Amino acid sequence: MTTASYPYPLIPTPPGDWQKSLHEMHAIRMAAIHNIFIRSFNAIIYHAPNITESDLPSFIKFCRVVVDAVHEHHQTEEEVMFPYFEEKLGKGAMDANINQHHGFMPKFDEWNEHCKKILAKEETYEPTKFVAMLRKSTDVLSAHLVDEIPTIEASIMKEHFTDAELRELEARVTKKIKECTSVWLMPIVFVSGDLSHNPWFPEEVPAPVLFFARHIAMRIEGDMWKWGQSDKYGRLKDEFKSMYGMANS
Repeated sequence: MTTASYPYPLIPTPPGDWQKSLHEMHAIRMAAIHNIFIRSFNAIIYHAPNITESDLPSFIKFCRVVVDAVHEHHQTEEEVMFPYFEEKLGKGAMDANINQHHGFMPKFDEWNEHCKKILAKEETYEPTKFVAMLRKSTDVLSAHLVDEIPTIEASIMKEHFTDAELRELEARVTKKIKECTSVWLMPIVFVSGDLSHNPWFPEEVPAPVLFFARHIAMRIEGDMWKWGQSDKYGRLKDEFKSMYGMANS
C-alpha cells in the first residue's frame, strides 16, 4: 500500500445507482463515507496553522469527532460487514483490509490521545507537531481508504450475494450503527460530505433524527462544526473547491 500526499485526493464515485441496486450501493456508500474522512483530514490540516487560543477547544472537539467516526466505521466493518463477506468470499478474504486497519490505527490513536491532553490542558497545541502526528497515520490511512473500494465493487457483490443476502446485511449494519452512533456526531456527514461529488446519503435515518442533527445539534455545537469543508446541507464551501479542482460558484 502506498501513502497519499496532502491534500488527500477524493475517491471517484463508483458506477451504478445506489438507490436501485444493493450490489452497486456498497462501493458507492463506502466511497462516500471514506471521502467524509478524507475531507475531514484535509480540513484539519488546512485549519491547523491558523488556530487561535479561542478557536482551540472547538477545533480539537471537531478532531475528536473525526476520530470517533473513523473508529465507529472500522468497528462496523470488522464486527459486522467483513465477517458476513467472508461467509461467501472465503475465510481471510478481508484480512488485508483488517491488517491495514491495525497498521495505521496505533499512530492515529496516539494523535487522538494528544488531542485529549490538549483539551485537558495537559499538553500544548503546537500546529507543526499536531499536523505531523496526524499525518503519521493519515498519509497511510488515506491511501487505505482508496484501496478498500475495489474489494466490494458491484461485480464482486453480484457474483457472490443475492438481493436477499444483502438486505440481511443491511439490517445487521443498521442495527450496529444504531448501537454505536450518537445523533450528536451525525453532523460530520453534512460538514464533511459533498452530495455533488457522491450522491449517497443515509436514507435509513428517520427524518426527525436528521432534522435534530442538522438544525439542533449543529446549532448547539456550532463552533465545532464550522471546521468542516461543507455546510449543513453537504454543499462544499467555496474556499475548498480549488483543493479538489472545482471552480467557485
